[in-house]
Amino acid sequence: MRHFLIDTDTASDDVVALILALRDLSIHVEAITVVAGNLPLDLAVTNALHSIEQAGTYAPPVYRGAGKPLLRPLITSEFVHGSDGMGEMNLPPPTLTAAPGHAVDRIIEVAAQYPGEIEIVTLGPLTNLALAVLKAPEIAAQVKQVTIMGGQGRGAGNMTPVAEFNLFVDAEAAQVVLNSGLPLRFVGWDCSTDETFITQQDIDHLMATGSARAAFCVRCNTTLIDYNARSWGKVGFDLPDPVAMIAALYPDVIREEIAAFCAVEHRSEATYGQLIIDEHRLLNRPSNASVCLKIDAARFKEILFERIS
Repeated sequence: MRHFLIDTDTASDDVVALILALRDLSIHVEAITVVAGNLPLDLAVTNALHSIEQAGTYAPPVYRGAGKPLLRPLITSEFVHGSDGMGEMNLPPPTLTAAPGHAVDRIIEVAAQYPGEIEIVTLGPLTNLALAVLKAPEIAAQVKQVTIMGGQGRGAGNMTPVAEFNLFVDAEAAQVVLNSGLPLRFVGWDCSTDETFITQQDIDHLMATGSARAAFCVRCNTTLIDYNARSWGKVGFDLPDPVAMIAALYPDVIREEIAAFCAVEHRSEATYGQLIIDEHRLLNRPSNASVCLKIDAARFKEILFERIS
């Protein structure tokens, strides 16, 4: 049994990622830690609890973490995910409640509990993980793998021309993580915008299954569907967090990946949050991360659809 810890700023695509992870029999999610990002912290915690209830399997403890980035004001994305982060579903309060204690402390504790075994998947800004490695640098040697939904690969950003949202919200935290010695894999927004994109045909397929869980996963992304139509002229929705989650669960879905020295720009306002990838080793620096560039879209959708329906 593999041991996972998931750090999330729970909005609609995070919800799908949490549900599919909790329904995967090959892993056990030891904890879910929550960070402010897509949404303010309390709302992100509420949505994490809703996700557990919708998964219908088991209930890992959920911990509140950082309510703001390390140095900058919080930027949220209700304009993408809805005021509730769930496509304006306006759900009643969850029956589950958050666990006592802080997410940063729990990350440190779980790393020590499963040295060499714990796998961390981050679905939001890297504030919690940065604080954990600053407080306990030894976890870098205890963690087996960190899969980060963040960055833009070789492509454009979705918050600025060069920056993806998660890294843009707290670029300083991302650079702390890159400096930490943790084993890092970036799976960027670009990996969810090609054949992995959930089309109208995919939506119809999910709805035709008759699964209430599949319908929930589509419904909570309604605002994202509207946003994609307005902003990109695309019908359907991207699922960057589930793409990263499935890459962590099943690394064989990765079709192209490079190891490189990476940094996150955190000084320039024009390029703040950009993931810099020294693909051609121009800086003569050792690799500190791998960057996923291509996912097997058919395999991704096969796993996703099976887990949520």
